[in-house]
Amino acid sequence: MSEWQSLAVENPEIPEVLDMDGGETIGAAEAIGDDYAMAIQLRMELRASIAREKPKFLCPICQVPVYLVSRKEGRRFFFRHLIEDGRCSAHTRGELGEKEIDARRYNGAKESRDHLRMKEIVAESIACDPRFSLPKTQETWKGALGGWRWPDVQAKFGELRMAFEIQLSTTYIRVIAERREFYLREGGLLVWLFKRFDESGNRLTQDDVFYNNNRNVFLASEETLAASKAAGKLCLECRWTEPVLDGGSVVLHWQRKIVSIDDLTVDTERQRIFFYDFDGTVARLSANAKAAREETLRRRFEAFWLDRAERGRSDGRDDLGPWNGFRKAFDEIGLKLTTYPGGEGSETLLNALYSAKHGRIIGWSYKKFIEIAHRIAGGHKPYLWAFRLALAAYDRRALILSEDQSGLWRKKVARYKDLMDEGAAEYQPDRRFDGLVAFLFPEIADGLGKYPTPEPGKG
Repeated sequence: MSEWQSLAVENPEIPEVLDMDGGETIGAAEAIGDDYAMAIQLRMELRASIAREKPKFLCPICQVPVYLVSRKEGRRFFFRHLIEDGRCSAHTRGELGEKEIDARRYNGAKESRDHLRMKEIVAESIACDPRFSLPKTQETWKGALGGWRWPDVQAKFGELRMAFEIQLSTTYIRVIAERREFYLREGGLLVWLFKRFDESGNRLTQDDVFYNNNRNVFLASEETLAASKAAGKLCLECRWTEPVLDGGSVVLHWQRKIVSIDDLTVDTERQRIFFYDFDGTVARLSANAKAAREETLRRRFEAFWLDRAERGRSDGRDDLGPWNGFRKAFDEIGLKLTTYPGGEGSETLLNALYSAKHGRIIGWSYKKFIEIAHRIAGGHKPYLWAFRLALAAYDRRALILSEDQSGLWRKKVARYKDLMDEGAAEYQPDRRFDGLVAFLFPEIADGLGKYPTPEPGKG
């Protein structure tokens, strides 16, 4: 297994940040982590929190808000002060600010022909769809709570007001985050559109949009305009990554499709619009993989327990080697096993439940199955609730009745059932093993906690 390695730069100027949510100081390497997608999402979260005037991270030395930036080489991240005025010993800003960089980049140039044509393509595509209001280009969107924006194209789709921004060159994460927050407050939706998208070497700006939009990105082109005209509805090209299980790991495959507005899911609360639900798919794959691992562990443990019962045990401390392996595996899913097999009274409980599951005697030398029932009801009353649930879940009523020739068991059931219905203390379940029993016998998990509550003055 490879050693964990953070995406943080080595020896950053700001080695720690103050997390205002928990009030704790976190190392920069830990805060940034080793997952690129999560680092990109953290960039957006930090800038959005600053735009809301509730910064998430502060420099612990000077208490100035910080945000996340990346070096061009190797995509390594570090924290930078929002304001650097000499009050802090950490120096994180270069000689040029955003305005100076913009001046050098554009040199006062007006919009490029590509940008103008992209706006025309988007406006013409929207105009193909009668469900949209007529598109407006470069008109002011005034905020109901103050402020304004000047989207490239805007229109209403039914009751949803949408802003379309063309992205041809680098845009600062600050700008992206502030626009997201503005349209979020407005109940509108911001859609970023690209002319081209390099899947193998994206610019950081593209990553800022892609990883914060459920790993979907949209492009507009002459091809999508033709598709819009043919379909009579807004069409765009979507590119996304699709996770596929390959053996024990997840492999991401790039996909591309021209999609219509009807194919898309709108999530205004998170300022997302997407064709493919990457997050939902990952959650399902993770849940399926987790369920498969747990089922394998459940089967392995059952095989171990039945084999152990078949061999007979001379000492409860036998089989410590495989048992310690199980203890580690169960620790990983939040369950604690006893120090040795069958410890703390679990031997009787598990033997009874596995006997009920398989309809045969497991762990005892009895001749008849009903003898297990008599033992639990008489000598292990705190286990009787779980045992009864198992008898019902695995349909062992006929087996019990066929062996109850004297009717003694039925009389015993009539007595203890009345007591259980009143929540009698002597039959109160032993809760120490509820988690383990629920995991090993999921068929009875829901009923474990439903033992009746004692009536006032009884029990």
